[in-house]
Amino acid sequence: MALIGVSLAGAADVAEFLVTRSAMFTDAPGRAAGSALGLALWLGLLGVATARYLRGDRPGARPVAIGLAGLVAAGNLGLTAIHLKAGVGGVRPIVGGVLGVVALILALAARGVDRRRIGGLPSAVGSQTARFQEDERHAGL
Repeated sequence: MALIGVSLAGAADVAEFLVTRSAMFTDAPGRAAGSALGLALWLGLLGVATARYLRGDRPGARPVAIGLAGLVAAGNLGLTAIHLKAGVGGVRPIVGGVLGVVALILALAARGVDRRRIGGLPSAVGSQTARFQEDERHAGL
C-alpha cells in the first residue's frame, strides 16, 4: 500500500510540473520528453503496485515493479544531482529523488499478498486449514 502512495505522489509531482510548464514543450522539447517519460514510469509503477495489491503477486509482477522503481529512482537521483550541481530547482528535485529512492526500497521490500492471510489467519494456519479441507474431501471418496 505504501508503494501505491509513493507512486501516486511521484506521478502527481511530475504531472503538476508538466501542466504548469506547458511552454517547455516548445522551448525545450527534450526536457519535456524526459519529464513525460518520467511521468509514464511513475504511472507504470503505480499500475503495477496497485495490481499487486488488488490481485496478489502474479508471476513476474515483482521483477517488473523492481525494474520500474529502479528506473524511477535512477532518473530522479540523476535529476537531483544535476539540479544541485547547477544550484537550481529548490526543494522539488530533492523531493523527487527521495520519492524515487523510497519507491525502490518499497519495491524491494514488498511481498505479494498471501491470499490465505486475508481474514487475519497467519499463513501457516491458512495452509493447514486448506490441507485439512482437502484431506476431508479425499476421505469422503
